[in-house]
Amino acid sequence: MKELGTEEVCLALGYFDSVHIGHRNLISIASEIAKNNNVGCCVATFSNNAYRLFNVGEKQVYTYNERCTLLDGLCDYVLPMRFDTRLKNLSAERFLDELFARHHIKAVVCGYDYLFGAGVKGDAEYLRRYCDEHGISCTVVPKYELNGTRVSTTEVKELLRSGDIERANEILGEPFMMTGKVVHGRGAGRMFDIPTANIKFSNSKLLPANGVYGTVVEVDGKTYYGVTNVGGRPTFGLTKTVVETMLCDFNDNIYDKTIKISFRRFLRPIQKFETPVELSKQIHKDTEWYRHD
Repeated sequence: MKELGTEEVCLALGYFDSVHIGHRNLISIASEIAKNNNVGCCVATFSNNAYRLFNVGEKQVYTYNERCTLLDGLCDYVLPMRFDTRLKNLSAERFLDELFARHHIKAVVCGYDYLFGAGVKGDAEYLRRYCDEHGISCTVVPKYELNGTRVSTTEVKELLRSGDIERANEILGEPFMMTGKVVHGRGAGRMFDIPTANIKFSNSKLLPANGVYGTVVEVDGKTYYGVTNVGGRPTFGLTKTVVETMLCDFNDNIYDKTIKISFRRFLRPIQKFETPVELSKQIHKDTEWYRHD
């Protein structure tokens, strides 16, 4: 995904943490405005975990790199903004002055609930007035609903934390995913005779509820079905949270490669089995999940 340089653009403003269907609707409106004005479409998003300046423990649905992957194809450019103390303390007017001075922005699109500036004193109406004064087109997108309920990142997070992956995916517009580099684990795959990938993930990444999930894994442009364990491994007395994926019909060495895991279905809670043999039998049953679709 290309980062914004000197190009003229229609800019979509927001965090776009989860790139859910409401965000996608807003971006599609920005893209249409950009097309009509013969400029590029750009999405502004934070390059770090902006929640940490407000709530230390809050995590992101998607990291910046994951967001860029999702935005590729939805817009032409991304504008990464690092949310730090300086940016947090900028007045709404100063924030906009600096934004428009640095970039060639011909039009702006934001959601009805967009907030910005020190003390979040800037809102969509403030942005509209500022743009009117400076001769810039501003479009405020109304609330986006699904089945009568407002679509929000907060709801996505609640669904992920509860393990309701299928409902979360409906709001996201595509399966919740995570990317990470494959690292050496404990060699469980050899024990179960199933290739296993453990990924290193960002500590700012929100994980779904502990459990076993039916997943689809992308490796080197190819896709494979898998079973992913999120959480500890009580059969072996291990409590550390890991993301460990058993890959079906796969036998290549993928250590140090970055893979993408898409979560399709919650299969079962994590269980403690009496023996590794019993666990192995259950895992082999789990790997059949996609054959019953």
